[in-house]
Amino acid sequence: MRNTGKGIHVVNTTSLCPDIQGFRGATPLLVTFRNGKVVKVEALPNAETPEYFAMVSAVLLDKWKGMTAQEALKTNVDMVSGASYSSYSVIENAKAGFSYYLKNIKK
Repeated sequence: MRNTGKGIHVVNTTSLCPDIQGFRGATPLLVTFRNGKVVKVEALPNAETPEYFAMVSAVLLDKWKGMTAQEALKTNVDMVSGASYSSYSVIENAKAGFSYYLKNIKK
């Protein structure tokens, strides 16, 4: 987890869940927190089919915005129809990022 100052922490899920696979491989994310709340979830480069992953990104990446990590972990997010493998991978990577933040943030 990177502390960029001013209450901003960024979690990269690349090494947190390499075994969680989408349709064509891993779908790592950067999860950014500001003062304990999710401000951004962004996809890192991956091998998913671009058109399907664009649907997943458009629907899922903003679902947790404004939530605390605890709230985000408790939120049930539906998969995107037609892109279930990619959806699953993004959701699980996001959860890993939220969990990592909670376990490693200094109170």
